[in-house]
Order: sequence, then structure tokens, then C-alpha cells
Amino acid sequence: MTAPSDHPALTALHTARVVPVLRYDDAATAAYAAEVAFNAGCTTLELTWTIPGVTDLVRALRDKHGDQVVLGVGTILDESQARDALTAGADFLVSPGHTPGIVELAHAAGGLCLLGAFTPTEVLQAVRAGADIVKVFPADTGGPRHLAALKAVFPDVAFCPTGGVTAQNMGDYFAAGAAMVGIGSNLYDKTAFAARDTGTLVRQIVQTLEAARG
Repeated sequence: MTAPSDHPALTALHTARVVPVLRYDDAATAAYAAEVAFNAGCTTLELTWTIPGVTDLVRALRDKHGDQVVLGVGTILDESQARDALTAGADFLVSPGHTPGIVELAHAAGGLCLLGAFTPTEVLQAVRAGADIVKVFPADTGGPRHLAALKAVFPDVAFCPTGGVTAQNMGDYFAAGAAMVGIGSNLYDKTAFAARDTGTLVRQIVQTLEAARG
């Protein structure tokens, strides 16, 4: 069973349209990227399990921002990681594929689960497992045309393409049927990010959000 359509986190994800996906080699960099996203008006965020100390970061962001933001932990590969993420305060879990057991854990904790899929068979598996949203990953391998083909077969599935999505091509994914998109490091201008030019980064992300929600 999926979460009800009026689940607050599900509503937030659909409204956000753009979900920053933060994958960095250290927690401090990820924390900076998160604060930039929040300052730009992002209301949802995915932190990947590969960030060192990611559960501590989830707790810190939850303590600072409370329920004003919807936090997810991605690259979840087993039930142990899922439990730790949920205990830390994650509102949703994201797996790159069909990871048995994590949908049930997420729903039991009052959260959501996004399962990754690429082929029609994998989409069907994710739906039958109770995924609230299907993450099309890696999105750029098939591109918008691949997403459009999946949407034609599964018109009622909420798809979130992730992997290679940019501010420049996200419009094509929305036109192909994406409910939302996950954008990783492409969300941040690399030169401005290296210089920690927060003002420039915030303005850039605001423009991306406006384009996505316009």
C-alpha cells in the first residue's frame, strides 16, 4: 500500500517539483549545500547515504529547521540503513532499485519511499512493492523520450527522474510526464560553489525553482 495522496510529505514533494540530491564526500560540504538550497526556497531535500555521518547531518538539519523542510535519505540499499535513516528523522527513503523491506519500514514510521526503476518490469515491481514515487534512474541514459514511454504505460505513476537532470533539460522531463525531478550537483554553479558564493548560488537556484513551478 502506498501512502495516502494527502500525506504532507507527498504533497510537499509534488509541490516542490525540484528535489536537490546532495552527494558529497564530507558532511560540512553537504550541510553548506543544504543551507543554500533552503535559503533559495527549497522545501525538500535528499541526502545520500554515502555522505559520511549522514544520520548526524539529518538530525542537525531537523533540529535547526524542524518540520519546515522535508528530508530524505537516498542510496538506501538495505533495511539496516533504512532504519537508521528513519530513526535520525528522515521523512522519506530513496533507493536506486527495488530494495525489499524498506517500503514497509518507511510506511510504518509514517514516511514515504521512492524506489528506483528503469525498465517497465522494474516500474511494475516498484509499484507492486508500494513505492509512493518511482525514481527513474539513471534518467539521462534514456532521457525524456524513455520517461515518456514509461508514462504512457503507467499513466498513474508519479515519476521522479534523477541522474543527469539539469535546469536546462528539466522542462523536457516535465513535458514527458515527470511529477518532479531530482537534481544533484547540476543544481549548483560549480565555480560559485567552489568559491562559496552563497548569493550567486541562491539566485541561481531561485531561477531554477521559478522555471520548474512556472
